[in-house]
Amino acid sequence: MNRSSQSFEKAAYKWHFSALAMLIFLAVCFVYPVQLSFAHSGDNEAFNAGESSGPEEIEVNEQGLRAIDIQLAKVRSTTLKDILETTGKVKADETRAFDVNPTVTGVVKAVYAKQGDNVSKGKVLALVHSIEVATTLTQLLNDRTRINSDIARVQTQLKGDITLQTKQVQLSKVTFDREQGMLKEGISAAKNYHEAKNAHESAQVKLLTLQQRLEQEVKLLEKQLAVTTANAKGQLLIMGMTGTAVDTAIKTGMVTADLPVIAPVGGVITLRNITLGQRVSPEDSVFSIVNLSPIWIMIDVFQEQIPRVKQGQQVWIKTPSKQELRGEISSVGSVVDDATKTLSIRVIADNPNGILRPGMFVTAQVVVGQGTSQALVIPETAIVYFKERPFVYEKHEDHFQPIFVTTGLKTSQGVEIKEGLEVDETIVVSGAAQLQAQSVLKPGSGHSHKEEGEKSAHEEHHEDHPEHQEGHGKESGNSAASLMIFFAGAASSLVAVAIFAFFIRRSRKGDAKDA
Repeated sequence: MNRSSQSFEKAAYKWHFSALAMLIFLAVCFVYPVQLSFAHSGDNEAFNAGESSGPEEIEVNEQGLRAIDIQLAKVRSTTLKDILETTGKVKADETRAFDVNPTVTGVVKAVYAKQGDNVSKGKVLALVHSIEVATTLTQLLNDRTRINSDIARVQTQLKGDITLQTKQVQLSKVTFDREQGMLKEGISAAKNYHEAKNAHESAQVKLLTLQQRLEQEVKLLEKQLAVTTANAKGQLLIMGMTGTAVDTAIKTGMVTADLPVIAPVGGVITLRNITLGQRVSPEDSVFSIVNLSPIWIMIDVFQEQIPRVKQGQQVWIKTPSKQELRGEISSVGSVVDDATKTLSIRVIADNPNGILRPGMFVTAQVVVGQGTSQALVIPETAIVYFKERPFVYEKHEDHFQPIFVTTGLKTSQGVEIKEGLEVDETIVVSGAAQLQAQSVLKPGSGHSHKEEGEKSAHEEHHEDHPEHQEGHGKESGNSAASLMIFFAGAASSLVAVAIFAFFIRRSRKGDAKDA
């Protein structure tokens, strides 16, 4: 290779080296600011997305109002009752709960009731086929047949004797009358007269004796029949057979083995433990019936609240489904629970339509005062929340304006408003949540709301919320990451330059050898 060509190649290598180094440097310089730009851009987006001064005013036309069923009401001042809030558990009235057991051993022939049924007193719940019932009823019918036969036999026998004796009395009477006449005429002796008289009187006594014997023996057998029937009937009634069924069996002579299982009280069946073909005995509880109206609610109050609770105070009960009932304290416990330091209070309440069920947890508000303080009270449905801060929607001519409020006690009357509203202001009492959703769906439809004396959302974001400090931490982290990327790029450039220089030196050594 000639010297001019070698010089040209060296110049080309130098140019390539310079161009490569320049490209690497420009790439590193470009990546760093772009990385910083993207980092700050993401931070700004995150900050702007979370930045909000509060709920917005919203305009809703008449059609929209009808669609979301907005209801309005004016703020009123009312007497706020002094209440004590606690929780409780529903319990069935122990005096109105019953277990139903079959009275005899037998096999289940039919079941007419199931769990959850509301039954009345005397309703037949099931039928049990009992050999014991059939045996007792058969014995009763047999005994009655035997006694009635004895009565018929005695009546037949004694009535025959009475008939014969009656004739004997009549004959003796004829003889006596004849002897008496003949004695008066002097024809017959006195001896014959006295014999006829004695025979007639003896026949009368014998007839009277037979009549009394007949009456006594029949009465004795009838009494035996009545006692036998009463004893068997009482036994069948104890077994669970109705008096009407026993009378029917006696009248018709038909024996039945089916024993009805009858509800002793009215109420709701809370347990069914009986199936067809099952053999049951008096030890088995086949049904449980509870009368759920009235019902008990057992509430707990802390020991420092005990002096405020008294028998007869009204209690408002609220179920998990927001249904409300009114009850009354019927008794106050006497022993404080050692673990929870609470006292058990029993409340009795009517339970229409079975709203309260045993085992249900409820909230309770005990009215412990007469209610002498005046306060602004609004329905709980009127309150919605922005970042856990309560506000309501106030109705103006053409829009709804959100107003932040400070709440107080929550009672059965509503929620106490301490700050934010005035009497006669018109607010949304139903549909506030729908309005809030409408505001979220249309964020540009209203104007941002800011109350006098409140901090701006930006100030609140900086001063009150730890998220902002967390954001600064994230920004610092992004900057550090960008610096690391820059230094990594610079190091890569130096490595590339070193590798390129290594190949240049090798090329020069090869050229020197060739020369």
